[in-house]
Amino acid sequence: METTILKSTPQKADLRKVALLTGSAIVIMAVVAGLTMGLVFTPIFELNSDSFSTQFSGMKSAFQLGILGWLVILICDLVASWGLFRVWEGKNRKKSMAMAAFRLIYSLILLVAIGHLVLALVNFTQTTPDYGQIWEQILDFQSIWQFGLILFGVHLLLLAPLVFEKGFVLKAISILLFIAGIGYVASNTADLFIADYEEIRFKVEAVFMAPMVLGELGLAIWLLVKGGKKSDLTTK
Repeated sequence: METTILKSTPQKADLRKVALLTGSAIVIMAVVAGLTMGLVFTPIFELNSDSFSTQFSGMKSAFQLGILGWLVILICDLVASWGLFRVWEGKNRKKSMAMAAFRLIYSLILLVAIGHLVLALVNFTQTTPDYGQIWEQILDFQSIWQFGLILFGVHLLLLAPLVFEKGFVLKAISILLFIAGIGYVASNTADLFIADYEEIRFKVEAVFMAPMVLGELGLAIWLLVKGGKKSDLTTK
């Protein structure tokens, strides 16, 4: 016998609002992350310790905006943790709780990582900034955040079977999420054990880039268009 995901949720209208909020949060997060990484942090990560002080000295405004971008991403992640749980709790509450918990833990790790950026900014605003220390604090952010991405990958691996349904769209999104989860876990775990992994990270992640982007964005679009509208998500 099949029961609908919405059966345990008394107000479909409320679930629709949750789906809209969650989808919007994921879209906003994706856009802000693309801008924050592409315009600010990827160029910073590509600097080296020898040239850092010279090239970073004129990036104060960009760095401040970059930190603001990460805070927006953090808020969106927290909303997504709660929203995805609410949307899929009727299908399997325990699995939905585990899925959301991994994203929540990732968000807390990201908060710790952002703290290192704030410390770097405080140092940066001093009369005589210690660029060596700023460089180390930015590297600390990068390593902590990338470690957290392992847990984010586990979150996607747990989300994928919850999303999986008979229809083509949700089935395709589920597969993309699962592949993306493998990518996040494999790449960032390899970074812990392989020396100089950063030199090949781009090549490894290029294999998973499409699922990483299309999986969550596809889910966000589905949530915005159809999420919570009708009881077509089922569990046996």
